[in-house]
Amino acid sequence: MSRAVRPGTYADKRRGTSTQRGYGAPWRRLREQVLKRDKGLCQCPDCEGGKKRVTLAREVDHIIPRAEYAAGRVQGDPDDLSNLRAVASSCHRKISLAQRGFKRRPRIDITGWPIEDDR
Repeated sequence: MSRAVRPGTYADKRRGTSTQRGYGAPWRRLREQVLKRDKGLCQCPDCEGGKKRVTLAREVDHIIPRAEYAAGRVQGDPDDLSNLRAVASSCHRKISLAQRGFKRRPRIDITGWPIEDDR
């Protein structure tokens, strides 16, 4: 009997294991170091480490995505501490979508016109 496997789990043959993707034990140690350095607070532009909004960070984001390094558009080490920041899950999702070109839908007021805001 075949079991359905959720994408991203250890049995995902297309993506490979987290270690195969570069997120093994060394990454987990580095991740903990970044979370500790940033005091567990989200460092995204919307939160700025609690200056704008206090949000608990549980993930680590590459400021310049690893794909940019892999494609040769950026030189250096993608896992350098200066390229890493602690982020909340919801903020990480927004950042990743924006990097892929997705835009937020504008908010619309009661008259049907878009509302300009700094979301």
